Amino acid sequence: MTSKLCLSCLLLFSCVQFAKPQARIRTLLIEESGQRSLKHVELFAFERETKQKSVWLAVAYSLALPGMGELYAGSFSTGQYFLIGESGLWLTYAGFISHGHWLRNDARIFAQQHSGAQLEGKDEQFEVNIGNFPNVEEYNQQKLRNREYSLTYTTPQYGWQWDSDSHREEFKSLRIRSDEIYRNANFLLAAVVVNRIISAFMAGRAAAAHNRRAQYEEAWQFGVIPLGGLMAAHGVAVKVSREF
Repeated sequence: MTSKLCLSCLLLFSCVQFAKPQARIRTLLIEESGQRSLKHVELFAFERETKQKSVWLAVAYSLALPGMGELYAGSFSTGQYFLIGESGLWLTYAGFISHGHWLRNDARIFAQQHSGAQLEGKDEQFEVNIGNFPNVEEYNQQKLRNREYSLTYTTPQYGWQWDSDSHREEFKSLRIRSDEIYRNANFLLAAVVVNRIISAFMAGRAAAAHNRRAQYEEAWQFGVIPLGGLMAAHGVAVKVSREF
C-alpha cells in the first residue's frame, strides 16, 4: 500500500511540474459510524491559467516602446528584435545630429574667419546667401534687379566680404553636408515610426494567438485519481475531460 501511495504522489507531482498549474485538491469525507473516513479523493493536477490578453493593449505597448507589446503577449522572443532595432535607430539618430551640429559649427566659424560675417542671431537663409555671393553688395544688386527689395541687407551687421572664392565654396560645401546629415536623421525618425508600427502589428497578432490558445486549453482538464481512496490506494486513474 505504501508503494502504491508513493506512486500516486509521484504521478501527481509529475503532472503538477509538467503543467505548472495551481493544483486543486478536492476531497470527499463521508461519515461512517460516527467516524470520518476518506473514501474518495480526486486530485486535479492540471488547471492552467488562461488569462486573456488585450489585443489593443498589446498594440499600445508596442507603439509606446517596441517589444513591450510582445512581452505582454508572451512573445518577447520576437519583440526583442524590435526593441534592439529601436535602440539602434535612436543611437544612430543621435550620432547623425551630433555630426551635423559639428559640421555646422565648423562652417560658421570658418565663415566668420574668412568673410567677416556675423552669424549670431541670423537665420539659415543668411548662411545660404553668404555661401552664394562673394559680398553683400553683389547680393543686394541681384535682389534689386529681381525687384525683391524687401530681401536686401541694409544694416552693417548683415555685411560680409569673402577673402577668396575657394573659401566661400568650402564654407558652402560644409553647410550643404550638414544639411544632408540632418535630412538623413529625419529618415531615421521615419524608420523609428515604421519599426513601432510593425512591432504593434506583431504584438496584436501575438495577443490574438495567445487568446486562441487560452480558449482551447481552458476547455481541457487533466487529473490523477487514486483508486480506492488515498489511504487505501490500489492503483491510479488519469482523468481527461473537456468542456464544450
